[in-house]
Amino acid sequence: MSKQPQWREYDHLEVSALENPGEYLDTLRAENPIGYSDKYGGFYVLTRYADCIAAGKDPRLSSSPDLGPGSGFPFKHHDLLRMPMTSDDGQRHRDFRMPLQMLFSPKFASAQTIRVREICNDLIDTFIETGVADLADQYSIELPAVLIAELLDLPHERRRQFQGWASSMVAAGDMEAGKKIADYTEELYHLRKENPGEDIPSKMLSFSIEGRAISKDEWRGLVMLLVLGGLDTTANGGGYAFHMIGKRPELRRYLLEDPSRIQKSLKEFLRIINPVPAHSRGITEDLEIGGHQFRKGDVVQLNWMAANHDPEVFSNPHVFDPDRKVDHHLAFGSGPHRCLGNYLALVEMQIMIEQVLSRIPDYELVEGGTERFGSLNRGMRHLRVTFTPGKRSSAR
Repeated sequence: MSKQPQWREYDHLEVSALENPGEYLDTLRAENPIGYSDKYGGFYVLTRYADCIAAGKDPRLSSSPDLGPGSGFPFKHHDLLRMPMTSDDGQRHRDFRMPLQMLFSPKFASAQTIRVREICNDLIDTFIETGVADLADQYSIELPAVLIAELLDLPHERRRQFQGWASSMVAAGDMEAGKKIADYTEELYHLRKENPGEDIPSKMLSFSIEGRAISKDEWRGLVMLLVLGGLDTTANGGGYAFHMIGKRPELRRYLLEDPSRIQKSLKEFLRIINPVPAHSRGITEDLEIGGHQFRKGDVVQLNWMAANHDPEVFSNPHVFDPDRKVDHHLAFGSGPHRCLGNYLALVEMQIMIEQVLSRIPDYELVEGGTERFGSLNRGMRHLRVTFTPGKRSSAR
């Protein structure tokens, strides 16, 4: 490992804030496709597509935080409230995932289309007459905050409070913010037990885990997982998509000429952006991946971002090609732990982009108005833009 000077200082939290992390990961892959970082107690990183695919489906790589620093590190979320499914493998993982997968089905996601469009139009109405906006803070962060608050029956007036806590926890392992989310799940549990409804948390009360009823703490952990996953990733993915469109006039023209191209381009957006760039696993027994012999107890990061920019799989990987066939992209991960909310995320991303290009198609990025931040995910706090003022929606 002494011949890998760049790898030894590799910090995925810092890399996530780069404008073009895929290009930086190229330099690391060239140094060694399976690198080793001294950060956070030491961990290996897989950068090749084939290696990430192999690792993602190998049951000898465990997602249990007891076998490593957790899915992101530097914090161990299970010290606060164990989040099932992401912390489980095998049958226990399937017991949690299968009923949730039925709730977050393609049909369910499609059914949210009208509501997502209403939320987007309402948000645009708040700034369209001014000619200035922050497409991150006022739009791509707000949309999932409003939608998840409705789906999980969280107080609407506290939606941004929850979003702020989720962002702080994911970005820096803010345990105080995490504790606030965890504390609210305790409050919500008693509310839903006493007054169950048609919301997702109420439906989760009937889950059967390992042949028994789901426990209170398991239920709370699932709610916390849905809050973190639902509020952070789509928010950042949208911000980066608008930044990309704002920086590439030819891409904007391509999408404006035929709005149906937006849906067809979503997977390429996600391949390039990769809102969730990596996950980690703990090695449960000695094994070999990509020619490297790993030992029991090693921590391995599956770097989806690097895999999605692997030139062996995607030609000219840093070029946005809206016609590229990318059904095999890894922006949602791979294997049994593949992102549960991917169908809903696609609906949100599509409509989010459609409405901006329909109502403020000439938006321009403000110089110095973009603010990224290091995080387990690719954080974008601000994306300030200017545009020709328009009219509020007549439909609402």
